[in-house]
Order: sequence, then C-alpha cells, then structure tokens
Amino acid sequence: MIVRPHKVFLINKNFIEFSFNESAEDIIPDFSKFKSLNSTEQFYLADRYNWDDGALVLQWIIDSPKCDKGTACKIFWSAEPDYYFDYTENTIDESEKDIWLLLQSILKRFHSNNFKTNKFQFIPSQEGYKTSWPIKLDIWKIPKELKNGIKGKKPFSFGL
Repeated sequence: MIVRPHKVFLINKNFIEFSFNESAEDIIPDFSKFKSLNSTEQFYLADRYNWDDGALVLQWIIDSPKCDKGTACKIFWSAEPDYYFDYTENTIDESEKDIWLLLQSILKRFHSNNFKTNKFQFIPSQEGYKTSWPIKLDIWKIPKELKNGIKGKKPFSFGL
C-alpha cells in the first residue's frame, strides 16, 4: 500500500489543483491517466485533492471499480455532507449539484455493497467529523458502516 514517487508525480501534475493552471481554460484532466491509478493511488489522490477543482475527479474515483470502501468513506465525510441533507436533486442549487450527486453515488454504492475491497482505513469520528446529524429525507439514509468508518491500513507515499 505504497504510492511510488513516479505515481505521486503523475497525480500531483495531472490531478492536484489542475484548474489553477493559468495556461488553459476549462481544463479537464486526462481520464486515461486516471485509469492507470490503482486503489492505493486513488486513496492518495482523494486525500490530497483540492475541492476547488470540482467534483469530476472525485466522481471518477467513486465510479471506478478499483475504488476502495475506505476511499469512498473519506470522500463522503470530506464533502461535509450535512450541508446537503435538506436538499433533493430538484431543490439543490445548480452550483452545488455536482457534490450532491457525488454524495448520492457514494450512498448508492454503500447501500448496494458494491465495493470490491475495504482495505483502507477512514474512521470519520477519529478524523474529527460529526456523523450524527438529523436526517429528514430518506435519500440521505447513511449506512451504519459509512457512519462508523472503515478499518484497515493507511496508504503512504515516498515524498517528492
């Protein structure tokens, strides 16, 4: 569960603060480079991702068959989902819809137990996240496993 230096470089160059590149407008990262990432590298990317770049790359992670349950848990709680709990797809502001859809994708995968692995640790309460929010809408029913977190190991990288 190591992220090697050449993959750290690839991730940093292509997926970290990619929208801050002054030389191009409306940059979209290269999906073929994303597909080369394994589950450990996806966790690393999710851990370092700048949410100002939008939800596209995070959605790629969640939609990936390589996505680990711990990675999905990390992304879910990092999105601070309590903000979205009072909204449906029709009532959420258009500027917030991509995160709303990302959160719903995570819930759908947890409800259907659609992850091949659960080797990466992310325990929301240990990371400082509150998980006991009042929920009014059924679409926000959070599975117990997502609330409690995923036990496992934390990937590490060789720094650059």
